[in-house]
Amino acid sequence: MPSTPYDQDDLVTFFVDYGVALGSGDLETVTESLAYPSVVVEAERSLVVPDAEAAREALGSMLAAYREQGLVAAVPDVRAVEQVGDALLWVDVRWSYKDENAAEETAERVRYLLRRGRETFELCVVVPVEE
Repeated sequence: MPSTPYDQDDLVTFFVDYGVALGSGDLETVTESLAYPSVVVEAERSLVVPDAEAAREALGSMLAAYREQGLVAAVPDVRAVEQVGDALLWVDVRWSYKDENAAEETAERVRYLLRRGRETFELCVVVPVEE
């Protein structure tokens, strides 16, 4: 059985910090959370994000759209974690996107392949999950 190279609290903290960055529109923190290259896999396409500049281009409009919709917080609920290697984890997260009154406006599920790196986790693969 492989050793656990992460602490559950560290994992939750990573996603909470990532959610704060999403909700506040902090593009630098969001891009620093990605491994490079990283991949977004959707039903209709796969998008390779080769570097931080490409991530800023791809994610900037997404973060602006959140703000235009009045969304100011992204609250993670880590649903499941599967260790797939000494430093790799599949993590299932339900995101609750909240408005300024803390009311949930929308939600989504995303599965992430994370790698332990740079003293924290890195998002390597992002897979939106249809519910």
